[in-house]
Amino acid sequence: MFQILKNVWKMKDIIWRLAITDIKMKYVGSYLGVIWSLLEPMLLIVIYSLVFPAILKVSFTEWLLFFICGLIPYRFFRNGVSSMITSLVDFSDILRKSRLDPKIVFISKGVSTLISFLIEISIVLIFVFVFFGVSYSILFLPFIILLHFLFNTGLALFLAVNYPKFRDINYIFQIVSEAFMFLTPIVYRIQHIPTDFREIYVANPLVKLIYLYQWSFLFSPSLAEYFSLSPFNEILIFGAISTVLFLSGYKYFGKKVKKSLEVL
Repeated sequence: MFQILKNVWKMKDIIWRLAITDIKMKYVGSYLGVIWSLLEPMLLIVIYSLVFPAILKVSFTEWLLFFICGLIPYRFFRNGVSSMITSLVDFSDILRKSRLDPKIVFISKGVSTLISFLIEISIVLIFVFVFFGVSYSILFLPFIILLHFLFNTGLALFLAVNYPKFRDINYIFQIVSEAFMFLTPIVYRIQHIPTDFREIYVANPLVKLIYLYQWSFLFSPSLAEYFSLSPFNEILIFGAISTVLFLSGYKYFGKKVKKSLEVL
């Protein structure tokens, strides 16, 4: 792990330039540009807020805070993984014309989505600060974001290396991730899940991840009680899962990437 981080650090300037270029290209021709990073989730928040509080019969402010603390991190999962899946194809011209390590363009895609996520999460920080306040649990937010990034990257490493040959992978992921949004605590709390299914529900790593974000922003015993262990131990467990996923994905990517590049 340390060797991987060391290699990435050596290439940090290239990764940063490619990440910034990717963000610029994403909004090329757009009048609002990077403002869409804030406007898009805000529009989603408004649309969902017009429907679900009335359906679930809950307090609007309480539901809104819970919702945005789950929606923005989940968008990072969905958009981050999807973006990295297509990285080899998106940067195919660069890879064909240079000896650039494919892992560099892959990680640069992840960094660009991380930057967008940090912009979006400013919305959450503002809402929480104004309507709820913050507690000591917010100090764990940087660690949760780091582990989330590792989780995204590890999963995407397995998928990205197969994408050049099987272009349906990203479409499948988009559909599955859209469905999984309603299987995570974003629109509704765990209280709306039948008791017999709650243990299965919380076994989903994404459920744990979203609850960690919500616990970090909205510290409350009613959130912490849905962890099998204390939130601190849950962070360590999720960290172990993310690290294993990243390392295994990194190794798999290294073995398969040469054949993937031949398809480009």
